[in-house]
Amino acid sequence: MAATHLPVLILHGSRFGQSTKIAQALADQLRGGGHEAELQALTRDSAPDPDRHGGLVLVTSVRYGYFDKNAYKFIARHRAWLESVPSLLVTVSLTARTPQKRDPAVHSYTRKFLEKSGWAPHQVEVVAGALEYPRYHLLDRLAIQLIMTITKGPTDPTVTIEYTDWDQVGAAGARFAARLPSDDPKATLV
Repeated sequence: MAATHLPVLILHGSRFGQSTKIAQALADQLRGGGHEAELQALTRDSAPDPDRHGGLVLVTSVRYGYFDKNAYKFIARHRAWLESVPSLLVTVSLTARTPQKRDPAVHSYTRKFLEKSGWAPHQVEVVAGALEYPRYHLLDRLAIQLIMTITKGPTDPTVTIEYTDWDQVGAAGARFAARLPSDDPKATLV
């Protein structure tokens, strides 16, 4: 299936790799539906090419309640472009382990990020991340164990749990694909 429109820029900001996995799944889904997708790590120099990119998916994690500073910088520098193309924000957060915490209107970190950045993406998703204690450095592990104690989550330092709901990611990708221009009527049937 040949893509007929500008590629979607998919930026991912990830500390331990789960946001990158989610971004890759969204890129694969868009490509499978006939859209082009260009995957890039979110850095301080990330920039779209307005003549080349026809949409944005920003997949970024929340770490201790904070978003990547590069996400704020990207939004501030490219606001006019963002307002002219379809856009999707995917927040990846361990606090989204429960379905009620996946509601963007309820997820306080996402609400604060959108207020502070002033960005109004066309679509917002909050997706649960992964808990990988063995990969964490001591201070990260202790901080996450404290958060998990407060939120009644697992604190065993040997535990690895992927909380990501891949069906949710797929449904989010399908909704976003439906926003994209396409000459192929099957392109949004992902």
